[in-house]
Amino acid sequence: MGRRGASLPREGVLKIDKDCHVDSQLEQEYIQHAKEILGSWGFTVRKIKATRTRHGRHYYIWIDPPADAHLANRLQYLLGDDAMRVDFNQARIDSRLPEWNKLFETVGRKMVTIYSSRPSGWK
Repeated sequence: MGRRGASLPREGVLKIDKDCHVDSQLEQEYIQHAKEILGSWGFTVRKIKATRTRHGRHYYIWIDPPADAHLANRLQYLLGDDAMRVDFNQARIDSRLPEWNKLFETVGRKMVTIYSSRPSGWK
């Protein structure tokens, strides 16, 4: 039998929970470092969207190519995802839950594009 969680779908969106509020300059530095970190692993960042939360921000980072579940969770940790969330995600992966990568959003919360490698009219 293969590695636990190996049969899960590949993940094209990394989800990061940051429980802090930072100014726009620091957020831009975070975006640049995220692109550098992911680039060093062979991924291209296509788009980053964010939502405000009571404690900080949720970041959604679209990557190409998609990563297997174990690597996606590892990358999320390296990008500063909440450590407890990483732990819970690993347990979901080990249990082979296809919906292992969850961020809980308030209904109606607006997602804002903060980085895109494509012109704004593209999908």
